[in-house]
Amino acid sequence: MKIKVSLMLFCLAPVLAGLAGAGNWTVEMKAVNGRVSYAYAQALSVGKQATYAGKARVRGGGPAREIIFNSFLNPDEEGLFRLDYQAEVAGEQRARPPFQAAGKVLLRPGKPVLAAEAGGWKFIVELKGTAEEESRKERSGTIETVLKCGRVSYPAKFVYLPDEQYSAVLFTQSGDTVTKFMVGLLPKSPGMDGTFLLQYTLQLKEGGETLAEGDGELILAPGDGKHTASAGKDCVFSAKAIR
Repeated sequence: MKIKVSLMLFCLAPVLAGLAGAGNWTVEMKAVNGRVSYAYAQALSVGKQATYAGKARVRGGGPAREIIFNSFLNPDEEGLFRLDYQAEVAGEQRARPPFQAAGKVLLRPGKPVLAAEAGGWKFIVELKGTAEEESRKERSGTIETVLKCGRVSYPAKFVYLPDEQYSAVLFTQSGDTVTKFMVGLLPKSPGMDGTFLLQYTLQLKEGGETLAEGDGELILAPGDGKHTASAGKDCVFSAKAIR
């Protein structure tokens, strides 16, 4: 099992291209790290991919950064819209962005959603507008993961839908040493008993040394607590599902 992790421009449901005129919306994204946030509001139409690469609005006194934000808004289903997203906050070196995230999330107009977290970063999206009075309940849950190597931990958290892929990539630098952390998740549909298979892929590199790398599977159920697996020398990966 290998989960593809890519922040390149994606091709999303071309068969829906004919629905582009079905509605025009604005989705606002925020990438937040402590008190600093990088935001961008993107106009998009249902069934049509929107892309952006450029400056973001900065608040909190942080350095100016460029972002990449690719999104695709799927047709309304009983008051909820599925947003396919890819986001990247640029670093001083283009090949080492401090934060990347990709996945899919259900949005109700006017309700911000904390879609992903990794390290100290949070990715928040909101579909601007007013929700219908009646809409179906959200089917999404939350998966929390942690890669722990010695005394250092690398947490990641996603609001997820079954059978969809999620990923986060972080680059950090201390002196001349660059650290890369990557996690990819694929939660499968649950069975009759509520349990589901979580497929995952991991990588942790510090300088030229690979501390953790590989693929694996865990059986999770919402509210069932944390499940763990070895992820290399002195490294343990854990995950739990929350409804």
